[in-house]
Amino acid sequence: MFDLALLAVVAFVQNMAFTWVSRSRNSGDPNYHRYASICSNGILFITTLLIWSQLWTALTTGDWIKVALTGLVYVIATTEGSVLMMKILLKKEKGKQQVGAR
Repeated sequence: MFDLALLAVVAFVQNMAFTWVSRSRNSGDPNYHRYASICSNGILFITTLLIWSQLWTALTTGDWIKVALTGLVYVIATTEGSVLMMKILLKKEKGKQQVGAR
């Protein structure tokens, strides 16, 4: 159960970072995008390792419930992480960091 809780936290943060990098890509501030990219790519690497670890164990032992739970936890955590970061960034982004700025 701890492994699914850890996956939930990491996936939540991963999609927060992904939302940040997606928005920063459309801003007018390259350094802002650089920081967002480092965070997004770093946490994506960690998330990928956790997912593969979860799924490899579940698939090799035939634990189909664990496969389904891993997918469910990932989808819920990434969705909520993205929504929260969107709310935060809509309040925070100013000037060149705003989406569409030049």
